[in-house]
Amino acid sequence: MENGDVIHIVLAFYDSKGLYARYAGVVMVSIFENTKSMVCVHILHDETLTGQNRALLSETAEIYCQKAEFHDVSPLMDRVGDDALKLTKQWSVGTLFRLFIPDLLPVGRIIYLDCDILVTLDIKELWDVPLGGRSLAGAVDCAVNDKLLSPQALRCRLLGCEWRSYINAGVLVMDLARIRGKHDLLHESAAWFERHGHNVISVDQDFINSCFYKDIKIIDEKYNSAQFSGDLSGRVLHALINPKPWAGMVGTDLERIFWKTYLKTPWGRSAPDVIDLMLDAVKTSPYMHRRTSRCYARILSRFRNDIFRSTFPRIIRLFMNDLYHRIKRGFARRG
Repeated sequence: MENGDVIHIVLAFYDSKGLYARYAGVVMVSIFENTKSMVCVHILHDETLTGQNRALLSETAEIYCQKAEFHDVSPLMDRVGDDALKLTKQWSVGTLFRLFIPDLLPVGRIIYLDCDILVTLDIKELWDVPLGGRSLAGAVDCAVNDKLLSPQALRCRLLGCEWRSYINAGVLVMDLARIRGKHDLLHESAAWFERHGHNVISVDQDFINSCFYKDIKIIDEKYNSAQFSGDLSGRVLHALINPKPWAGMVGTDLERIFWKTYLKTPWGRSAPDVIDLMLDAVKTSPYMHRRTSRCYARILSRFRNDIFRSTFPRIIRLFMNDLYHRIKRGFARRG
């Protein structure tokens, strides 16, 4: 579907528990409620997307006279390198689906959004952001420390990028025509993860920052905002910090927007299902003090982090880990 008047949005998720489709539905409704333009939502998925959830996602778009298209990434999974797949064990294999976008979508420009996002602006505002000849645009990651000698800054250098321009890949504007002309992301990522996998934390986000180093347009933080309370209008809100708005139940303004939007989705029409989801969120929330032992466990964990994850020990570990893997690869080549 290529039309100059259509805004192309990409959502991608691995849905082993059958829950993430509904969160994608919330993202869609938040866009449709605030956007006047025609929107086509491209959903990247694998076999974990059920027929029922697929139908409900289509219905979500139809309610607003918009369109949803589905793209199965399964045929491309064989092209993902083993080193990248190993890293997804601590995250989700869905984090790699972003790398399939240029191969799957025959369009020139897209906006990629994570599924833990709520949009409170007309998405055309982000769509119209000029890239200035760059391949993609994103906002600087709020977790990156601005100190020259911080572990984050050192890790970025070891990965082949710069901490001052390290972006969060949960919101991206991508010039697919330019990317296809310059890169084969699946081929390049396989070699990159083999070389840098030992320093990777954020999987494809690390790769994207390295691959497109000096080819990224930095955009305003309001397009990838981690703000939870206060005036949340005119933003692309990203639940970067736990708890997620569907799991915390701590009374933030972000949670209020999420649940009000959820009730407008097809999943929100069933009162019993909504009640079950909310009760599960309360029951599993780490912020509900049902057991004193859990509080002590969290205090002990924080104490360990303060000691062992302070700046100097982390820098030493980064250097030693990188040196070890360089030596290991050198012996492997000689053998």
